Parts: sequence; structure tokens; C-alpha cells
Amino acid sequence: MKTLIEGQIFKTYWDTETTVFYDAPIQIESGEIYIVAGRNSVGKSTLLRLLSLSEPNDQETLKFNIEEKDISYMPSNLNYYQYMRIKDIFHFHQSLNKRFNMAYAMERIRDFDIRRNVKIKDLSEGKKKILSYIMCLSIEAKLYILDEPFPYVDLIYDENFRKMIINLYSEDKTFMIATHQINEFEKVASKCLIVKNRSLIESYDIESIRTDEEISLEEFVKERMRI
Repeated sequence: MKTLIEGQIFKTYWDTETTVFYDAPIQIESGEIYIVAGRNSVGKSTLLRLLSLSEPNDQETLKFNIEEKDISYMPSNLNYYQYMRIKDIFHFHQSLNKRFNMAYAMERIRDFDIRRNVKIKDLSEGKKKILSYIMCLSIEAKLYILDEPFPYVDLIYDENFRKMIINLYSEDKTFMIATHQINEFEKVASKCLIVKNRSLIESYDIESIRTDEEISLEEFVKERMRI
């Protein structure tokens, strides 16, 4: 199995003198679906920004065996032009990135009962999250990084979320999903990263947790976060 990213993570925000990561080891393998877990403010979003190359690692210690064009990233904070229609946003993204699959995006918004002519300002916070999720997965990539894609989202759609990942998955695609809704994605994930502190990111095989620990992933993560 190919290693996509490996090394140590360093990140300090000098304006606040806050060190988020110091010599934290990380290894991301291709063909895996990762759940990224950890307590609030521990650095999950910073980790995903570093792995998406949208923010620099403070030291040249991360080795990327993947090109930036092969990474699709959904940040936790969404920025849209509120008066744009959804179909206009799709055309805009397609003009910026030829790997954006317009037909796929249009099909997926129908799955979530979103009309293509609706303006962003008229969407609920949940539908905005769904829109961002769809746009991230509409890009042909090898690594998909999703930061908290499901707050405010009606859980009636949870099966659609999982189906999108299952249908896109192949041995040369990797997914990283930071979420507090672990039980919703335990069914499709193969690996779990637990951000413990600035120097420790633990990695676990989910099937081994079920077999060896005989508890759910959510219970296991809660136990690890208490230690």
C-alpha cells in the first residue's frame, strides 16, 4: 500500500504564541478511509489544513507522495457569495478546476433535495454544508479531506453521505473525515486517527478495535480521549 504523506508535524501560530503541533508523527496510506477524532481545540482543523497543503508546516519534515492537484479539501468554515445560485457556483468551480465533475454535482444535489436555481442565502446551514460536501467529492482526486462536514445536517441524509464515499472509493483513493458523529461513519471507515496532544497523533485499525476491544469505535475514542 502506498504512503501518501509521512513525517512529523510542526505548527506554531506566532501571533498568539500557540504551538498546536510539535514533532507529531503522521502517516497517511492510500486506499484507506480515516476518521479523524479528538477533543475540541486540540488541532484537528489545523492538521487537515496542513495535510491539504492549504497551510504550511513550520518545518520541512512532511513528505508528500501526492501532488496538490490530487487533493480535494472541504474546510470547516464555508465562504460563499450569498447571492449566487448553486448552478453558477458549480460553473465557477468548473472554470477553475477542470477536474470538477459538473454532471456528478448536479446529480448529487437532487439526492439531497436541493434545487440548482436556489441562491446560497436561501439555504439552511445544513444545506450549505451538504453543498460544500458535494463540491469536494465532485473533484476527481486521490485524497479527499473533509473537516466537520455534518453539523446542522438532518440525519435522514446520513445514508446518502455514506453512499457517496462508498461509490467513489477505490484502492487509489483516500478519505479523511473529521467528525464528532463517529457512529455514523464507523460503518465505512477503516482507520481512525486520534489527535491526543501537540506531540501525539494515534492511529488505529478500526476492525482490530472491534475484534480485540469488543467495543464500538465511538466508545474506544471516548476512552482514549479521557487518558
